[in-house]
Amino acid sequence: MASIAYHLQQQSTRFADRYIPERYTPWVKASAWGVLIANMGIVATGGIVRLTGSGLGCDNWPRCNAESWTTTPEMGIHGAVEFGNRLLTFVLMAFTIAAFLAIVRLVFPGITRKGFAEMFFSQKKVIKGLRTSENRYADLFNLALLLLWGIPLQAVVGGVSVWLKLNPWMITAHYVLSAIMIALAAIFLNRIYRYFVPDVAASEDVAGPVPNGANIMHQLGWVGTFIASVIIFVGTVVTGTGPHAGDPMTHRHPFDVLVVTRTHSISAWSFCAGIIILYVLAKKYSWPNMIKRSLNITVIVLLVQAAIGYYQYFNGLPIVVVELHLIGSALFTWVAASLIERMLTLSKTSSRELALNRVDRVQTEDTLR
Repeated sequence: MASIAYHLQQQSTRFADRYIPERYTPWVKASAWGVLIANMGIVATGGIVRLTGSGLGCDNWPRCNAESWTTTPEMGIHGAVEFGNRLLTFVLMAFTIAAFLAIVRLVFPGITRKGFAEMFFSQKKVIKGLRTSENRYADLFNLALLLLWGIPLQAVVGGVSVWLKLNPWMITAHYVLSAIMIALAAIFLNRIYRYFVPDVAASEDVAGPVPNGANIMHQLGWVGTFIASVIIFVGTVVTGTGPHAGDPMTHRHPFDVLVVTRTHSISAWSFCAGIIILYVLAKKYSWPNMIKRSLNITVIVLLVQAAIGYYQYFNGLPIVVVELHLIGSALFTWVAASLIERMLTLSKTSSRELALNRVDRVQTEDTLR
């Protein structure tokens, strides 16, 4: 019995060292990527539900229908598609819990099982979060919490959407919440890289002085946040006005589809104009290389997304292309949030000092510089 107990203890220790590490390991980064990809995947599968007309394949919530928690053969392919999308919520939850556990012992070095239990049931830190003054990595903990609690909130919003027979405003709320989750995952991933991957901190020059033109960078970061939000919101209004409702009998917005589509296009081109301005300023003021790299990635996503958008507009909205545009919108949210987070962080002295304090101390000052 003693040998069995010892063997189980060793297995438990190996599991904790790998998946709940005390120091940064590649698993921390991989789990953060998993959360980001899973949140973008929810957008992709949600698009499949809508484009196949399966939005009311399960016409109730949280049950699939009044009699069953799961889909039945009588509900056909639409029921299977909608129920399958609901099941993916549990996949997203698994990825997010894994990412949360991956940073717990980084945030609370030396935490015991008792301390872990107290955090959940006594101190209620999983409700209140942490203050920066309380913990070096409070931001990672709080971001992971937001990503966790966003999942049941998203499920409830989706359920209300079903109750309201896919009201287009509820679909807007459902998608906007997904976009917020993707943005939070992008920020979380940014900070994992900044704090624990030396080359990234060096490329962002967090140990150096505030770059020239920092005030302009900061202001344009907030302008970019506003324009990106408009792009995402108006994009959902275009969807709510167009033909792909998720169910043939669903109410649509009474707006002029041409007007809302052009408004969406104008906001997207405004963001593109901002990117051009950022390129000019980045060269003029010699902004950190990571800002320039983020700009390059954002431009690629914008160009591909624009090509897909115009193709679907001029070719009658084929569902495969619309699905690609939805995936592109998730990618845009990721790269825009990543770029904006870097701009806002690297353009303020206080934010840079806080980030530098959080950089893993095994990274020497010489490495950062």
